[in-house]
Amino acid sequence: MNLETLMQKHQRNLSEMDWAILGYILENEQDVMRLSIVELGEKVHSSKSSILRLTKKLGFSGYSEFKYFMRQLKQNNIGTTEMDLIDLQTKDIENTVKLAQQTDFTALSKAIQKANTVYCYATGYSQRKVIEEFSKMLMICDKRSIIIPVKTELDISMSMITKEDIVLFVSLSGETDDVKENILSLNARKIPVAAITAFSHNFFAEHAQYAYFYYSTPFTVSGKEHIAQSLVGLSVLVDLIYRKYVTYLNQQFEEER
Repeated sequence: MNLETLMQKHQRNLSEMDWAILGYILENEQDVMRLSIVELGEKVHSSKSSILRLTKKLGFSGYSEFKYFMRQLKQNNIGTTEMDLIDLQTKDIENTVKLAQQTDFTALSKAIQKANTVYCYATGYSQRKVIEEFSKMLMICDKRSIIIPVKTELDISMSMITKEDIVLFVSLSGETDDVKENILSLNARKIPVAAITAFSHNFFAEHAQYAYFYYSTPFTVSGKEHIAQSLVGLSVLVDLIYRKYVTYLNQQFEEER
């Protein structure tokens, strides 16, 4: 499903201003994918809240998810309604594994082993459930790991995080606006940051010392207003990261014997 189809599907809910904003987006797709919600508002002479309401009318949770949808459409160049959903799931898993096979996890494994504490923050509920399992698995390896459940606690925790720790950010889009300031602050303090996001050029990955990607192709459900998004690729990637870490620990143990 492309943007034009979404516009037709939700046309009864769209205002004249919505149509004007969408018209600009359609004419400037490449530029829009690089704009923040505030920057887009300035381009179309509208407010941040108006654009946020528009993305929700189209079935997205917010502007970040909308931008991710646009990127995926461009990358895939195929309407997901034309694909069997099981094949789509298989493709996401295969692409995630294929990319991981071309990626070196050694640096992240070293950073996790060296860290006093591994702080984990996810930008959404579903992502948090995946990272909670990762945190539990780290504790099996006697590695102290703390889940930061909400943005307020992330802000409070910032003063406690040191250079001897590492912070893992898990996200779909990697563009959550209210978390960007935290990442920039950690960068300024030389605190290691790892980003786990869906495959795209995004802020989180660009400002992380360790960036890893999974695939998650959006699809629609007949009769439903929202875009569906499977995080099976995220689960696969996080499990791979854990297995790579355990493999690294085993190698270190054998070398020290």
